[in-house]
Amino acid sequence: MNKLITKLKTSILWISYCFLRNRNSKIIFYHDVHQKRSYTSMSTPIDVFKAHVAEIKNNNFTIVNQISKPKNQIQIGFDDGFLGIYDNKDYFVKERIFPTIFLAIELIGKEGYLNEKQIIEMQNLGFNFESHGYSHSNLVLFSDEELQYELAESKRFLEKLLQKKITEICFPIGYFSERVCQQARELGYNKMHSSLPGDYFNQEWKGVVNRNLVQFSSPKELKYIIHGAFKPFRFHYKKRQFLTDKH
Repeated sequence: MNKLITKLKTSILWISYCFLRNRNSKIIFYHDVHQKRSYTSMSTPIDVFKAHVAEIKNNNFTIVNQISKPKNQIQIGFDDGFLGIYDNKDYFVKERIFPTIFLAIELIGKEGYLNEKQIIEMQNLGFNFESHGYSHSNLVLFSDEELQYELAESKRFLEKLLQKKITEICFPIGYFSERVCQQARELGYNKMHSSLPGDYFNQEWKGVVNRNLVQFSSPKELKYIIHGAFKPFRFHYKKRQFLTDKH
């Protein structure tokens, strides 16, 4: 059954690639990379990640720290701050690839996750860090007071640790709502990263950017996705992740 689903997904991506192909700038994201030891089932083998990088370059996209142009740029993100990125940091530095890593405060220093010293070391190397909330929980379920704490305390902690302004947040587990977006904007988050596939500059909500999950994609699927083939899946992700507020 899993093989059938995978084959069907690849077929849909290929058809979308044929008919919807574009060169619009996009964010792609992962959770971790590993060579031997894996810290999460969501981790991508480093050889597969390297193949993804090669595919991006072979298709004449440029990997950038921050997207600034509407066409031909790919930005890379990692959620949660797993330790495998640190284990493989030499590869990233050598290739001049400095992704944005989204940190949930309560995960910092836990087994399998980056600690504060490693985060500072990586920032000094060129990696970028932003917020992933305080407790890595569904933000939509919090009361207004709890949501305020999740957003404000995460920002405060990271700004003190990193000695820089924190202006971006990635919604934990992908869930968000109008209320979550509004509170985030009021607290100074001018860019909010969803898990909805799509082009970078195609914003359905003010300040909310799309990201394309590719951690389990083959290099061929990655090629389709960076050309916009994830578009038919957007409705499915939106139905699951953009929620009606309970408060």
